Amino acid sequence: MAEHKMEYLLRPRSVVIVGASQKKGSIGHNTVRNFIDLGFQGNVYCVNPRYEELEGFPCFPTVADVPGEVDVAIIAVPLAFVENAIKECAEKKVSYAVIFSAGFAEMGEEGKQKQEEIKKICEENNIRVIGPNTMGITNVAEKINLSFSKVDSLKWIQGNVGLVSQSGATGHTILTKGEDEKLGFAYMITTGNQLNTTTLDVMEFLLEDEKTEVIASYMEAVPNGEQLKEIGARALQQHKPIIVYKSGRSEAGKKAALSHTASLTGSSKSFQLVAEKYGLVSVDTVEEIIDALKAFNGKKFPKGNRVATVVISGATGIMIADNLTEYNQELVPLTDQTKNRLREVVADYLPVDNPVDIASTLVMNPAIYKHCLQTLAEAEEVDSIIAHLPLGKSNGGLHFAKDVIDVSKTTGKPIFVLTTGSEEEVSPVRHFLNGNNVPAYSNVISAIKGLDYLVNYQKIYAERNRINTASNSDHQTKFNLLQATTVTEPKVKSLLRDSNIPVPNGAVAKNEEELVEKAAALQFPLVAKVVSPEITHKSDVGGVVLPIKNEEELIRAYHTITENVKNHAPNARMEGILIEELVEGPFLETIVGVNRDPVFGPIIMCGLGGVYVEVLKDVSQRLLPITEKDALEMVKELKSYPLFNGFRNGVNYDVTALACVLADISHLALSLGDGWSEIEINPLIVRELGKGVMALDGLITVTEAAKEAVKH
Repeated sequence: MAEHKMEYLLRPRSVVIVGASQKKGSIGHNTVRNFIDLGFQGNVYCVNPRYEELEGFPCFPTVADVPGEVDVAIIAVPLAFVENAIKECAEKKVSYAVIFSAGFAEMGEEGKQKQEEIKKICEENNIRVIGPNTMGITNVAEKINLSFSKVDSLKWIQGNVGLVSQSGATGHTILTKGEDEKLGFAYMITTGNQLNTTTLDVMEFLLEDEKTEVIASYMEAVPNGEQLKEIGARALQQHKPIIVYKSGRSEAGKKAALSHTASLTGSSKSFQLVAEKYGLVSVDTVEEIIDALKAFNGKKFPKGNRVATVVISGATGIMIADNLTEYNQELVPLTDQTKNRLREVVADYLPVDNPVDIASTLVMNPAIYKHCLQTLAEAEEVDSIIAHLPLGKSNGGLHFAKDVIDVSKTTGKPIFVLTTGSEEEVSPVRHFLNGNNVPAYSNVISAIKGLDYLVNYQKIYAERNRINTASNSDHQTKFNLLQATTVTEPKVKSLLRDSNIPVPNGAVAKNEEELVEKAAALQFPLVAKVVSPEITHKSDVGGVVLPIKNEEELIRAYHTITENVKNHAPNARMEGILIEELVEGPFLETIVGVNRDPVFGPIIMCGLGGVYVEVLKDVSQRLLPITEKDALEMVKELKSYPLFNGFRNGVNYDVTALACVLADISHLALSLGDGWSEIEINPLIVRELGKGVMALDGLITVTEAAKEAVKH
């Protein structure tokens, strides 16, 4: 494997410990002992002016006094001494530093300033930092512990999981809980305040690391939205799952994150959209990280959502069936061929319709369990299996667990095992299964969620070609927003028309005479609207008149709008009156909007207008760009979707045309560069099947930065 930029951080040849101590139980002493207890083969140097030798390692007054080259410096001194230690590392030309010390940006402005000063020194001297405020790095695969966490706090089970956590304590909890379930890890890297090395930087390393097959992450902030999307796309291409617990979603959580590791957390909904598009497995708790790791540890991916289950209890079968439905998994009907094969060993009085309920007969006839599992594993109609195993270590549970493992080795279909009973009895069975790459759980919900993680991930992986990672520069810019502080409706509609989005026939007139002249080319009835850069909500100032049935009413409308604007917005500059042909029904009013998330970029939203969006919040969202397929899925997700399809003998509306326009709006938004913050079409009417859609009004909000650029 080619040397990566973080290679010697995880696998150092020489280490210096600044703040090494003889005081047992201290951070400085624990760090030193870790290298002894794990038999580190490289060079270890200590820095503390009080000692010449410490635990058998040479000790020096400063980093500069250390002979030879140093790959990594571990900084374990109080806050006041960190800056000087970093300066010594710079003088020694140390490439990497792990800073345990706390009291920096997580403590407020003063700490943030100190952190920035240290960051400047590191950047000037090309020092890559983990931390500050970190628990450090644990290389489980090669037993190297650049951490103050003691060696005996871990089981050191080697495996394929690369764990990166912004929180040291949370990372350690994930690692130890995973080890309790006999899951193996390759690394744990805790990034703390992320001075110049973030969770995403570590993920990039883990993507290229041969020992890492699954990445698990806890993060309080997404430091770079585009970087996360690129990582997700690359991970999907490599078929390397990334499990992410993103905290700081509530307002209280965001506030706590700022005090914890100085994080800016971003929008929770936006993160979920990124996860859904790029195959990130988003979980909500530490326990769910472990559940997901079990699922992916099996290294088997279902082809679909068709599930079969073998149970020892009818009630358990019902619970599994209920929860499978909730998670959109199908308890698949078994074919006659499969049932006949099951009947070779299953008594006639037991059901084999799925769930396959063998009750307690496996006690008297142990072969029945393995036969049923093998039959379902070979059934073409089955994509995955959930096996109920309520027997513990004292009554044959380990024997039946071995049967599951044997069957698992013969099939590419995932087998999930539900072990129920007292923890003392069933935990050895569950751990035996997990240790042999068969996902095992203690409750129905965890097992089905674990399976759901696999199914959803594999679905996104199979559709990964739909992900368009093109940058905004790949789209031809149709309008330079930096040329204006506002974008009036006629300009918006010109953009829409150029993007193949239908708008009503219309024209702008600057006076009464011109108004009558341009109306001659249009068909009554019409609608008239004020055009003014200072008026966004035209109806609020009486700037809209409809329906206009003839020329006389048109002239009257012109004077009405002019008078209303003078009365309600006297400082507004009128650029004219927009007149358009009034579109007649039947149609459904929808709203389409694109907002720019500060972390992840443009996000498109659609929903029915009126009460549906304002009160019921019936909207669907996606991260841009989207395809027509994505857009159609958005529309179908709406609770109000039946209204598009002739609900109660109603009208069938042109859903396909709506999906096409949503995709066109996606491309338009990306073509406009960075000068806008919001794009809205309200209403976008959807007409009868075959008649398409039409944008009746549109709004583009220019960013404050773009406005300032125009002024200067």
